[in-house]
Amino acid sequence: MFADPLQRLVPPNRAHPFGTDENGIDVLSRLIAAPRTDVLIAVIATTLSLAIGAPLGVVTGYFEGADRRAMRWISEATLRLLDVIQAFPVFILAMVLVAIRGTGPANVVFAVAFVNFPVFLRLVRSEILALREHLYAEAALALGNSELGVGFKHLLPNAWPTVLVQVSVTIGFAVLLTAGLSFVGAGVSPPTPELGAMIASGAKFLVIGQWWVAMFPGLLLGLIVFTFAVMGDVASKLMEPGQHAIASGRLSKNDRITPPAHGESAAPSAKGAVLSLRGLTIEADSRPAVLNGVSFDLMPGEILGVVGLPGSGKSTLVRAIVRLLGYGLRQQAGHVFFRGKDLADLDEKTLRAIRGYEILPLLANPKSQLNPLVRTGDFMVAHIRAHHRSSRREAHARAARMLSTIGIGDAEHWLAAYPHELSGGMAQRVCLAIALVHRPPLIVADEPTAGLDVTVQRQVLDLMIELCHQNGAAQVLATRELGIVAHYCDRVAVLHEGLIVEAGPVRDVLLAPRHAVTRRLIAAADLRAVTAPARTNTSLKIVR
Repeated sequence: MFADPLQRLVPPNRAHPFGTDENGIDVLSRLIAAPRTDVLIAVIATTLSLAIGAPLGVVTGYFEGADRRAMRWISEATLRLLDVIQAFPVFILAMVLVAIRGTGPANVVFAVAFVNFPVFLRLVRSEILALREHLYAEAALALGNSELGVGFKHLLPNAWPTVLVQVSVTIGFAVLLTAGLSFVGAGVSPPTPELGAMIASGAKFLVIGQWWVAMFPGLLLGLIVFTFAVMGDVASKLMEPGQHAIASGRLSKNDRITPPAHGESAAPSAKGAVLSLRGLTIEADSRPAVLNGVSFDLMPGEILGVVGLPGSGKSTLVRAIVRLLGYGLRQQAGHVFFRGKDLADLDEKTLRAIRGYEILPLLANPKSQLNPLVRTGDFMVAHIRAHHRSSRREAHARAARMLSTIGIGDAEHWLAAYPHELSGGMAQRVCLAIALVHRPPLIVADEPTAGLDVTVQRQVLDLMIELCHQNGAAQVLATRELGIVAHYCDRVAVLHEGLIVEAGPVRDVLLAPRHAVTRRLIAAADLRAVTAPARTNTSLKIVR
């Protein structure tokens, strides 16, 4: 690559596929060399901005609102300084920094890193604010870790997937910013090959028809920025849960939930049964047979307790019934009949109409089921109006009556509350009200009292069972507590490694267990007496 004054501004030809510039230098040769400058500056600048922004993001996020006044002030001061920096247009601020320090690759790196580090600081801060509330963060503190140690060792690694996606996008933006600075003469100086400078030097020849000098560098610049943007999008999708199997080719998108083959003959559901499972087999990419040939029938008003050791498949069974398996799980075989209809044959629109209205899941950790940014009343109103044509005022009144029905006083106050203002028991009562507002014939509950104290557990279960029996609703109650099953359920099924190893009436199974797993569960529960399922004496009336 050398200058040849006799070859100035030669159009594209065999010798020079992209033509030559005003100095007689082959454009293609400069295009091959230029990305090294732009991409290297962008990568170094992005790495520097990440190295500065991520630690500051951990500190500001972890100590924001903390009891230690000094750390809280440092966090607030950092955020206010960021507000000042980000008040200036990015390109103008970068130009000013280069003008102060002078042109050259090192100063361009400094300028690009300075304008980009607030992006990583705010991103890491937002991730830390969410992650610091997780139980494992509290557990790490309880084990004697320092606050900064928890932030950097436990929380920051969990934020890396989101941060790494932003890195790719920021590199593309940094390439564009570097080229922009060089375009206005504030970046890399000639004769160093650089895309922005090449576009600037060739722009003046466009008016006389010599387009190739500026067009080819411009196309390459756009391609580089586009490539890094696509890389960020691909990285984001690959980091989603359940995507590892898809990326490796072992599982396609359509295989996430695979209905049984239509050629298979489905055994009919029992006459009059609300729910019938026939040979239900659920497989996961990581391990086969999460559920293996599960079959049972559930009649109206009947309560079936599903018990088992952790990892036995109880939660998967609940999600399979409502067809919410999620990524990485698929229905390999079997059928789920609801009122005689195979749910695998229903389209998504029909299934949505059934789910939440006729089949309603009641899951563990009730606060996680409520949108933290939506008031309780708005959430209930949206649920009511999704399945019942009514005005907002009518739906609100119906929600208030339902809260009163389940024993929540001052319903209007709690309808205006956000989920974080509710206790665990109150949140579970709200979820119960949502579950029963449409009088669903089937409720599928997964550890509905997990995390609640014994008194609140009893209150919630009494309400749930009484209201279900008043409506004639059937219920699948998945729990690890045999005491709950003995007190509230009509029949029990014992799950072990995806198989129902024992099933029958509660009294028969608990008084004369045949399987070793059942005996282990009974011994762990220390059941001293098994009685018929309890029926509360509370007088409740559903108000529609």
